[in-house]
Amino acid sequence: MRPTRALAVLLVLCTVPTGCATQAGSEDAAEYPSDDIRLLVPYSAGGPTDIAARALGRYMESELGQTVVVENLPGASGATSYLELISSRPDGHTLSMTALPTAVLNYLGNDVGYTREDFAPVGVVTQVPSGIVVPAGSPYQDLESLFAAARQDPEAISVATPGATNTHAAETRRITDLYDVPLTVVPFEGASEVQTALLGGNVSAGFINLSQDALPAIDAGDLRVLAVGTSEPLSYVDAPTFVELGYPELVQSTTTFGVLAPAGTPEEIVQRLEETLRAASEDERVVEALDPRYVPEEFIGSDGLGALFVEAEETFRDVVGD
Repeated sequence: MRPTRALAVLLVLCTVPTGCATQAGSEDAAEYPSDDIRLLVPYSAGGPTDIAARALGRYMESELGQTVVVENLPGASGATSYLELISSRPDGHTLSMTALPTAVLNYLGNDVGYTREDFAPVGVVTQVPSGIVVPAGSPYQDLESLFAAARQDPEAISVATPGATNTHAAETRRITDLYDVPLTVVPFEGASEVQTALLGGNVSAGFINLSQDALPAIDAGDLRVLAVGTSEPLSYVDAPTFVELGYPELVQSTTTFGVLAPAGTPEEIVQRLEETLRAASEDERVVEALDPRYVPEEFIGSDGLGALFVEAEETFRDVVGD
């Protein structure tokens, strides 16, 4: 074949989506990972996202044969970490934990420099349900008495949330919008501050994750759960769901912790990472470290996490900025 003809054929092949680019991507995927993996955490050390990242990182090291460096990059409700992620090479060597719907609420309500199109979802690590809680001495014995007080006096009921742009604040606003229950959102810096405010009688109620941070106070009887935001009752919390109480739309407060890669990461690498997460979700030591109450019974992979991004957008778009 003449050199000019060979060059022409090569150029034609490289313009086809399944041509040269895919072949190069496949070669990269076959060698992946070839270096240390950075696993970014959008929050400070010690929280649920950080705990999940470190448990996952240890498993990934043994499964992938490379060191996994967990880096905490808190700030701007997660945007600091996400911007670092999308500025990195899309080769699977820089990943980030994410917490939904907080990540979505951040870009719906603010110009933070990213949207879901900047990410390649990998999969879900844990899902932590939420609920409305009151201190043990609260006069509100059930959800209906709390809501009745709010309807009677629109300024009577304040609800503490661990942040202003997170699931809990947005779901509280949805209660007002959907069911005409006037609730005042009082954002705090985190779950521990919400508990302090509750126990000090500074707020009427709190909307929080029913996580390892809150369960000790609930089990001790210091806090009482009025309703949980899951479609089915929880085996470890003695409280009805919003659905059971006649509020079927209030099932969007669960916090989903997952893993993201930058958009443009080769599909083969995303699949390799997805398979690693799936295997981790079935490993007894990993599940124990994550807490089996929060590991989904059925693994949620790349497509499922991507669908959760879309669902969060559709659910909370109208309440952002309320």
